Amino acid sequence: MKTNLLAFKVTGDSMDDGTRSSFEPGDKLIVQPFSIGDFRNSIGNDLNSFWVIEMKKGVLVRQIVEYANDTIKCHPLNSSEQYTDTFIEIENIVKMYRVMQLQRKPIRYGE
Repeated sequence: MKTNLLAFKVTGDSMDDGTRSSFEPGDKLIVQPFSIGDFRNSIGNDLNSFWVIEMKKGVLVRQIVEYANDTIKCHPLNSSEQYTDTFIEIENIVKMYRVMQLQRKPIRYGE
């Protein structure tokens, strides 16, 4: 079975809670594309996983913590009041990408 993987670069700090589990600005996320149908069929067994969510109005990286009535509850890791859980209806999603691997941004010393 051939799997196509893609990469997204993290911008912003909504998924940075200061722990090793964070996705920090500059990190790369290696993702596997999912059709909306495949996502619907698999998310019930895959809650709390991390996803890149492409919508008509932008792209988010979030942990999906709940799925019901064709709506997903998306959780940012950053607990700042600036970031809150959001609900997205499946009909507003263009494409889903499951995060398979995190590649940390390089650390450069002495520059």
